[in-house]
Amino acid sequence: MTENIQTVTGTIEPSRLGQTMIHEHVALDLSHIRQDNDPILSDDEMQNREIARLVAAGCGGIVEVTNRGMGRDVEALGSMSRKHRLPIIAATGFYKQDYYPRDVFEKNEDEIAALFISEICEGIEGTGIRAGIISEIGSSLNEMTKEETKVFRAAIRAQHETGAPLSTHCELGTMGTEQLKLFSKMGSDFSKISIGHQDLNGDREEYERLLQAGLYIQFDTIGKNSYRAEADRLEDLIFLIEKGYSKQLMLSTDITKKSYLKVAGGFGYEHLFTKFIPALKNRGVSEDIIKTMMIDNPQRFLSF
Repeated sequence: MTENIQTVTGTIEPSRLGQTMIHEHVALDLSHIRQDNDPILSDDEMQNREIARLVAAGCGGIVEVTNRGMGRDVEALGSMSRKHRLPIIAATGFYKQDYYPRDVFEKNEDEIAALFISEICEGIEGTGIRAGIISEIGSSLNEMTKEETKVFRAAIRAQHETGAPLSTHCELGTMGTEQLKLFSKMGSDFSKISIGHQDLNGDREEYERLLQAGLYIQFDTIGKNSYRAEADRLEDLIFLIEKGYSKQLMLSTDITKKSYLKVAGGFGYEHLFTKFIPALKNRGVSEDIIKTMMIDNPQRFLSF
């Protein structure tokens, strides 16, 4: 059976995916939780200027991990994908407990798994647009709550059933090992699991523990230098590349606010292409390894 990647405009062959940002938000609305309008991204003039700049900088694909309860808008993703001729993959899932809509608490594990499977196999909320990833399935800071464990278990079951890739949220880089234990306990296919926000972690022993198990890890908050210094992210990534793990590493910026956009004076999605990748090259990281992290790994991970 041929493996394809499921985008908001239909299935594509993996080879059609270029340099891919593995963990982004392009259309979301978290204003109801954060009580301000900065965390609203939509298919408007500002965002379209931003995406045009990003494509010009070299981006050839976006994994959009906004899920249920985060103001997901897959029709806006479809519109932007067509306008910019940019493959975008939409997500099914629930984020972390503080962001759960009420129905997460009302549904059991079976019902949540069935919901995820339906959004992958049939479509999202009557749009006919199918999710191509289960993401970003989140744990809280230094803990995985009972409700989060239920959502993780449902996500793992949906991954078993569909073969779709699954990526996670680790609050400030914490709980990766605990997520690994749950994936192991439930017999997950580690080649389709990616652990998020590990560039906020800084624990090289934990990096290697996750990578030696066969998982992918994401350095996906690149540019958010108020969380962690760019130089420290760079050193950790180069450490892992030199250890031979390049085939399990993927990169992104995780933009969630208008104020982060380049056109609004922020660092922008393009920071990955215009600043961080050049810094890697300046440190001697080869074009082949950049291609591995930015093209080969996403193509392989996202195919099912």
